[in-house]
Amino acid sequence: MHLADAKRFVQVQTRRLNPATLTAVDRNILYLTLDTAVQGLMMGGIFNFLSVFLVRLGATTLQTSLLTSLPAIVMMLSSIPGGAFIQRQRDLVRLTNVVRIFHRGTVLLAALLPFFVQENLIEIIIALWTVKAIANALLECSWMAVVAEVIPPKRRARVNGTRWTVMGITTALSLALYGYILEAVAFPLNYQIVFFISFLGGVAGMWYWGKMRIPENVPEPQDAGRTRSLRARLGGYVESVKVPAFLRYELTMNILRLALNLPVALYSIYWIRSLGASDLWISWHGTANRVAMIVGYFLWGRIVTRSGHFVPLLVCSLGAGFTPVLTAFIPGQTWLPVVAVVQGFFMTGINLSAFDTFLGACPADRRPTLIAINTMLASLMIFVSPLVGSAISGAIGIRSVFFIAASIHVVAMALFWWFRVAKETAS
Repeated sequence: MHLADAKRFVQVQTRRLNPATLTAVDRNILYLTLDTAVQGLMMGGIFNFLSVFLVRLGATTLQTSLLTSLPAIVMMLSSIPGGAFIQRQRDLVRLTNVVRIFHRGTVLLAALLPFFVQENLIEIIIALWTVKAIANALLECSWMAVVAEVIPPKRRARVNGTRWTVMGITTALSLALYGYILEAVAFPLNYQIVFFISFLGGVAGMWYWGKMRIPENVPEPQDAGRTRSLRARLGGYVESVKVPAFLRYELTMNILRLALNLPVALYSIYWIRSLGASDLWISWHGTANRVAMIVGYFLWGRIVTRSGHFVPLLVCSLGAGFTPVLTAFIPGQTWLPVVAVVQGFFMTGINLSAFDTFLGACPADRRPTLIAINTMLASLMIFVSPLVGSAISGAIGIRSVFFIAASIHVVAMALFWWFRVAKETAS
């Protein structure tokens, strides 16, 4: 009897997850969630360990900062023309996967490079990651435009919380696996294996993404035979950003981006050179971070659904500032998972609230353009902040940068409160 009940339960759950029995909206959400899940292999792999790999190779503080800053400046320069290009395309699902071919190809190349290159490997990887940012700029615009169509506004907080929770699980599990691979296999083959598994996860995500179906994007009509002048195009962008909610969001969010990115290139350097952290403990840091994010997405998702984005954005903008402070005070590598828990829990609230707040601030007819502008501004902060952090650390030390970043978190929280950002997007 118990066996029959279990069999019946499995059959019911299988029917519920069978794409053929779902509505078009739920089918798209299922495929989007599966795409998000397998991307956890990349998030826990190359995106988590590439800077650590460069530090192990002997990268300087400046080189580690450039791994973040140079791709950011390329994204900044590419985002506006990329957004205009995306605005003119009809099949955004297919376009996203075409761009992903190049994006995933750079991940594969990073895994293979140590077989063929020994001299100047650090500089070559930084250059490769910089070129990849062109694809990042296109993906940012097309991906967000697709997600905005796939998930109904009233379901965004719940669906995004579920997606990111699932990705947190796969990322946490992959991080645990990667930690043991990095400890068990000789350098640099250990990192190459991790990067190759990341590539496989990225390719698997493309298959699920390609199964989604959304209405064609309708490009804005243009006068036949006429090409707008640069002045006219710039005027069009100025008119596009005259959205008060969008302007308030960008002003405050960029202060928060400064706080988050000022110390970002310094963490791996501090872990390895000041705390003596091993790859295994760095992987446990990542695993703890993702477990905290799983819990955070569940709790913050319920809070956002019940009371809106305003309070979570305030609390988490301030709470994320504890990450650099705690990092500065911990005595050794065994405390890294504790810091990771704090970081992961508060970052989930920022991710959920900021994503929905941004989409809510963008009129549908201007969305690709505003996404491109948001990407450009975010990239500018990601470019400038690590370089500023690196320069400050050279003058007064890494720990001082951590305290400065924490103080900027306080300023960001105050501005979110002052301008009532996210107040109008309560769920």
